[in-house]
Amino acid sequence: MTSPYSGKNWQLIVAGILLVLFAAVCLFFPGLTLGSITFMIGAAFIVSGVVNIGTYIRDRDQLDLSGLVIAYGVVDVLVGLMFVVHPMVFAMVIPWVAGMFTIVFALYEIMGSFVSRKASFPLWGWLLVSGIITLLVGIGFFMMPEMFAILIGVFALMRGVSLIVLGINAPKFV
Repeated sequence: MTSPYSGKNWQLIVAGILLVLFAAVCLFFPGLTLGSITFMIGAAFIVSGVVNIGTYIRDRDQLDLSGLVIAYGVVDVLVGLMFVVHPMVFAMVIPWVAGMFTIVFALYEIMGSFVSRKASFPLWGWLLVSGIITLLVGIGFFMMPEMFAILIGVFALMRGVSLIVLGINAPKFV
């Protein structure tokens, strides 16, 4: 099948760059107040959800996307809004909420890597490695909640790099 795009998927690349920048803030300034981090996480969830919803709307026919893609985007936006509207309430439980989300996302990414492998998508290995690292980060939220900022930074870095890699390469394989 020929790609409907003439170049890279800039929507994914920009979202990835924003997540990498967010990861840098978390990794280099872990002492930021939890409220600030909670607010930034909410914003990142909203951006991620909007990108997922936009990708679904734009690419659903060309890529035969499942309704799970839009559902995941809607959940991201709703969770993000909760974090932005009530940051201090979520600051108390955020390591566990983030851990649950991260584990679910990791399982989604790991399953997606196997589907991608069956479809002969060359980047399936990257998705699998990213999913496994993300799963370990999710478990880390439960085992080391005091490392919250670092774990969020690692998750955001993995997700950002994945979006950049997919944004650069995905149109070549569509």
